[in-house]
Amino acid sequence: MSNKAETYVVGNFKGGVGKSTTVQMLSFESAFRKDRKTLVIDLDPQGNTSDVLSLTAENFGNDTLPDEFDATIWEAVRTGDIQSSIYQIMPNLDLIPANISFSDFPDYMIEKYPGDKLSQFKYMEELIEPLKNIYDVIYIDVPPTISTYSNAAMYVAEYVIVILQTQVKSLKGAQNYIDYMNFFIEQYDTDLEVVGIVPFMMQKRDSVDQEIYTAAREIYGAHLLDTVVLNQSRLKRYDGSGITYEINKNGKVEQWDKRAHEVFVNILDEIDEHRLILSGEE
Repeated sequence: MSNKAETYVVGNFKGGVGKSTTVQMLSFESAFRKDRKTLVIDLDPQGNTSDVLSLTAENFGNDTLPDEFDATIWEAVRTGDIQSSIYQIMPNLDLIPANISFSDFPDYMIEKYPGDKLSQFKYMEELIEPLKNIYDVIYIDVPPTISTYSNAAMYVAEYVIVILQTQVKSLKGAQNYIDYMNFFIEQYDTDLEVVGIVPFMMQKRDSVDQEIYTAAREIYGAHLLDTVVLNQSRLKRYDGSGITYEINKNGKVEQWDKRAHEVFVNILDEIDEHRLILSGEE
């Protein structure tokens, strides 16, 4: 890894496509399997990623987290002190959480920098930038909307991971996201590249899913990852239980956990390859 954190925003302008799940799983594999110092920044006021990672901390013996986070990204934005909002989830994995109070962020930014969107984005960039010298990788979770949240994340990040659920609306959502990203880059003179498009929760025997996947391959070519996240009940379970990595009585990883984790390790490997090509390191 480079001396400065590679920073990824994970996005699609359609909700429920697996965006937050991807942030959670990639950050876990980055920390647990790749031994990278990893940070998740939750910029979604719903705080789903914060909730799942908090449960994950308990699964791995970390009982030091509060029942409710008293310092979140919202406190960091208002005070300028982001270090106090960093919580360790497990070795190599930290979280800056969000909760519903962060829904005031757009209004706060408008009040602070009226009519000056660029300054709003730069404010968030200056807040997060010092963390890039501490971590190997940063993943940013955002709401599935064009908003101050997603714009700020685009300005801070170097790379975008687009989630493509194999449904018509999600295919359009991915196209809209990339179109908007290109507009944003031009409008605000920033650098941002699509490092990979993840086909998510495809039903192998569903003809519509297969048609959408084929269409996506024609549209996006090599940007579309070879690894497909098939519909797995274990991933849905993690929403309520936190991420698990259970070892059975034979000392091996429990089958359903193993299957879920291997998919995201493969995605991480593909994204690493794409990033090296984009950065000219390969």
